[in-house]
Amino acid sequence: MTISQKELKKSKDLVEKLLKVNGNKYNDWLHQQHQEFIEENQDLILQALSAFTGQEEEEEEKSEPKVAEQVSVRPQSIPVTQN
Repeated sequence: MTISQKELKKSKDLVEKLLKVNGNKYNDWLHQQHQEFIEENQDLILQALSAFTGQEEEEEEKSEPKVAEQVSVRPQSIPVTQN
């Protein structure tokens, strides 16, 4: 269902007026609606993040040099001076 801009504006104006009558602000209400939607879809968000981080881990494993390819670095000795 596609909503026209005219219908959307009409609905928004009505909600703003109703909220104002009740002493609430539209942006505060809208933010609360966003928060509730995020909370309701938290499982989906976590699944997506897990899939994304799983792909990153696989890419990191592919890009890491193998043991034979790693360069060894020997620590240099530091002269000790006596006071």
